[in-house]
Parts: sequence; C-alpha cells; structure tokens
Amino acid sequence: MRENNVTLKIAGEAGYGIATMGAMFAKLMQRSGLYVFGESDYPSLIRGGHNTMTIRASDEKIYSLDGQIDILIALNKKSVHEHIEEMTKQGIIIYDSGKVQEAQAKISREDVKMLSVPLTKIADEAGGQDIYFSQVAMGALMALLKMKPEAFGQIIEQTFEKKGKSVIMQNKAALLAGHRYVMKNDGVECDIAIRPKKNLHTLLLGANDAACLGSVKAGVRLIAEYPMSPSSSVLHWMAANAKEHDIVVKHTEDEIAAMNYILGAGFAGVRAMTATSGGGFSLMAEALGNGGMAEIPCVVINVQRCGPSTALPTYTEQADLQFVLHASQGEFPRIVCMPGDVEEAFYETFNVWNMCELAQTPAIILLDKYVGESIETVKYFDLKGMEVKRGLLQTDEQMESVKDFLRYKVTQNGISPRCLPGQKNGIHVCSSYEHDETGFTSEDPNNRIIQIDKRARKLSAINPNLYQPAFYGNSKSTILAVSWGSTKGPVLEALKKLKRENIEVRFMHIKYASPFATDTIRQALQSASKAIIFEGNSEGQMRNLIREKTGIMIENLYCRYDGRPFVPDEIVAKIKEVMEKE
Repeated sequence: MRENNVTLKIAGEAGYGIATMGAMFAKLMQRSGLYVFGESDYPSLIRGGHNTMTIRASDEKIYSLDGQIDILIALNKKSVHEHIEEMTKQGIIIYDSGKVQEAQAKISREDVKMLSVPLTKIADEAGGQDIYFSQVAMGALMALLKMKPEAFGQIIEQTFEKKGKSVIMQNKAALLAGHRYVMKNDGVECDIAIRPKKNLHTLLLGANDAACLGSVKAGVRLIAEYPMSPSSSVLHWMAANAKEHDIVVKHTEDEIAAMNYILGAGFAGVRAMTATSGGGFSLMAEALGNGGMAEIPCVVINVQRCGPSTALPTYTEQADLQFVLHASQGEFPRIVCMPGDVEEAFYETFNVWNMCELAQTPAIILLDKYVGESIETVKYFDLKGMEVKRGLLQTDEQMESVKDFLRYKVTQNGISPRCLPGQKNGIHVCSSYEHDETGFTSEDPNNRIIQIDKRARKLSAINPNLYQPAFYGNSKSTILAVSWGSTKGPVLEALKKLKRENIEVRFMHIKYASPFATDTIRQALQSASKAIIFEGNSEGQMRNLIREKTGIMIENLYCRYDGRPFVPDEIVAKIKEVMEKE
C-alpha cells in the first residue's frame, strides 16, 4: 500500500467544473498535511474543447508534475483515450457509465483498471440535477483513497458558502452518494491511501497571486490593466482585495492606456503596476521607453504565452526574454526579473519594487502561464527584513532647504534626487525628449552623451546580492544544468530522480536577466566540465544572453516550444545524454 503520494487528473469539456473540482481536491490534500502541485490545461474556448486539471500530492516537497497519472476522472469518452499513455501501472480510470459505454471505454492497456460509475444518474437522484455529477466523482475518489467523505464536505461548505445552504446540501448529497456507490459496488482495488497528518501550515497559490502579494507588501497603490490571459488573474486578485489594501484598480480601455496610467502615477510618487502578456506588452513598448527616458519607476508583469500574435493564447512559453530586454527604441536600463516558482514570485516582486525605485527606471517581471497559473504549497512567507525603500525620493522636509534643484542631476552612480509634483523648490518636468539636468529639452550632442551614460550607470547602484542566480544540487559536481523562470520546477524534480540513481548534478537557476550576474554565471560555467541549458523557446534566448554577457557558449541546448511545460523525465534523459558524451 502506497500512502500519501497520488496524482489525479480530471478531464472533460469546459463547463464541467473541472478547475473547481481540481482546486477543491488540492485544498483537501493541503489540509491533509501534504505538499501539492497543480496545473490546468485548457484551449481558448468558452465552452467545449478538452480541459484538464492535474493535482499531484506527496509527503515530500514537489516542484512540478511528473507526467504520470495514478487516477483519472474521465468525464467524457475522449478523456479515456487521450490520457491512457500517461497512466501508471495499476492506475485507475473513473468514467461515467451513463455517458461512456463499456465498449467505448475499452482501452489497450491491461495494466490499467477501469471503474464504471453512473455519475450523472447518481447525481440526478441525489442532488436533483445532473450538474452535481462532479461531486459524485469526488465521492468515488474519496472511497478509492480510503478517505472520509466528511473531509471533502468541509471543502464543499467553504467553496459554495455564498450560494446558500441548499446548494451545499445538494453537493454533499451527491458526494456521499458517489462514496456509497463505490463502497458497495467497487470491484477495483486501489493501492493508494491518503492518511491525513499534521497540517504543515502552508499556503496554496500560484505565482500570479504571489506577485500580487509581494506588490501589496511593497506598497503598491495603483493597478491599471487591460485583461489578457494568462495575466488576468492579477487584475482579478487586485480588484477583489483593493479595498482591504487601499489600492486603486483601473480596468483600462487598452494596454497603451494601462502603461501610461502607471507612468503618470509613478511620476506622482505612487507605486504603480500593470500586468499583461506578450501581445499587450507589445502595445506598451513605446510608453515603456518614455518611462526609461523620464526615469520613472514602475512595474510591468508579463505572463508569457505562446507567440507571435495570438498563437496559442492559453499555453505556456518562455519566448519573450529578448523582447523585454530590448523593448522600445533606443537604449535605457530596465530591470528584468524571472521568478521560477511561487516563493520567488513573492520575494523577488518585493525586491523589484525597491530596485526600480532606487534606479528610477521601469521593471519587468517575466512569468509565464505554467508558473503563473499553476498552484503549489509553500510555507508562510517570512516577512522579516522586508523593508520598503524608496531610494532618493525627497521628503517635504528635505525639499524645504533645497536650492537650484536638478531633477536629472549627473551623479557618480547615475541616480538623481527625485521630487514629487507640488513639492517646494522642486523641478516638476517629465518629458519624452532628451533633456539636460533640469529636465528641459536639449539637443546638444555632448549633453546627449552625458545623459545616456548617466542612465546606463544606474543599475550598478543595485546590490549585486539581490540578483545572483540560485544554485541547487551538488556544488562539487562538474555537470551543470542551467535554466530560468518556470523551468526551475521540472529541473528540481529531475535532480531528485537523478539523485536516486546516485547521479549528482549542479543546477544554476538564473533569476535576473537585467542586472545580470555576469561574474557568478561565468565562474559556474567555467567550473563545469559539461553544461546543458533548458529553455521554453526555440532559439535558446537565455543561452544567447549568457554568451553575450560572458563570452561562453553553452554547448548543449534543449528547448521545448510546443506550448507545454517540461517533464522531469525528459530532463533526466537529456542530462544523461550529455554525461555520456565524450
């Protein structure tokens, strides 16, 4: 009997409540004291298409899915055959015998068990409507996992609290009916059991939500956004929590307006943010340059999806790196951060706010659909030492005694004192034109050189400890795996698998593309006998950046660009392949 280690996939058409079911099961596993990781997969359709939600739960910390399913809840015929090859040996498929005939459910694998449950019929009898069939399936699942259905009943109460007692009771009735049916009629033996343990006191959320929390902690006061998947949950979270945290949330008419909103707010001293995906960020490019020229701190979250153009709007990719590094014409410094998981999304978002205000320049947080919308358990965030720092933003008291204030004063590190509109003795000019130290337009060639060099120096003022890569695995190994962003999780899972085979690997996870930890990254690559980099794009964009900054070309590149995240087993295979090279 295997305890406290299960992967569940729920599959069917949009409109079946798949995401809700998955989220409820994830909460149950979290509250049972397990680590959880979950991912949703859906096409860009309002209804129909093939949708899935996969939840993995374990006693030990997990960083991604592993590409296998122990139990599949198949809500239509397609789901049975779509995922049969992902099933583990002795895995179980629960299917609705009312919608899928036995002949239709026939599969080629003899090592996978089929559990026929009349989900729709039981739901109609128990809840009065067949829409409760998903709860019947969850009841059947509770029976297979040897869990008490009352535990899931508590999740039902909290999920449907606002819908009233009647809805809660009908959902519970369907849950219990599904549980009773399997207990009485099940001839399928499940070798997995969930034994609830002491609660780990964890949070269950995705990186989009974590970035919101990091921004709240940093003191964000304005959110201006036009919704674009997969970034829309940032707007939703902020709107839902705006009153509690004293935040103004503006649903703008488009992304151009959103970017200009946060520039105006940033100029006025407000910490302001927007969120979008690649297509929306394209529209923001010109205004982003205005932020660079006027030296306005602000934050843009770009939750990447497949491009170019509309491409695959609900699938993941890491192909915007070079774009955000060079967006807008001309040259100006910008901060580009690439969190790899929920914890990094929280802590690094907070750090980015302080960085961009210190350097007085726009910052971009580069997430993607996989890390942004997946959910995972993390320990409560440690808020010690998280101090909001506003750089050289001048107080009213400081401005009282100022004479001949220069907004763009040329300094050794390129950072000038910054005042707010209305402050006494200040200069309140914000121009997209090249300017002199006062902020007024200047086309003098010498001044142009001075101001470009001034802006270029600003990132050097940021503490290098804040943007170093993270290292995992065996520090003495000469085999180096490299990645950035959401690929972190699958690589960490791959390292666990390799360690069980006594294969030790060092892993360098790059968190910042700008500022870039050139010396540390160069040293790590020079210390390795063999290196391989994993990226979710077709061109090796980080590999090219590393070569540009360090002069080192990583010989082994493995890219995935089918819109799906990496699977640990493919990373394991590629690392072994590199190790076998002479």
